Amino acid sequence: MLSRGGDDNPETKLSSDLLLRAYQLVLEQGERQADGSRHLQGINVMLDIDGYGVTISDGVVSARVLFHNKVAVQTPNSRSLSRFRKLLLDLVGS
Repeated sequence: MLSRGGDDNPETKLSSDLLLRAYQLVLEQGERQADGSRHLQGINVMLDIDGYGVTISDGVVSARVLFHNKVAVQTPNSRSLSRFRKLLLDLVGS
């Protein structure tokens, strides 16, 4: 399932602000992985090769913040997306 981050359901809505705050936190505090990504508390982040986008993933759900803060999400279902959002909120302390 591919969805946009602008879902109206508050349980599954992923804003570019939330994703970028989580990205920055993992970048600063996370452990560097062999593939160049960073990992912190179940979240992996990686900068796209072109430098214009970032990917945030928990291994099940993957969210990309693209140019102009557009959000693209790949998730198998809304339950996984809701769990991913909660993980991000817990990580950033919101």
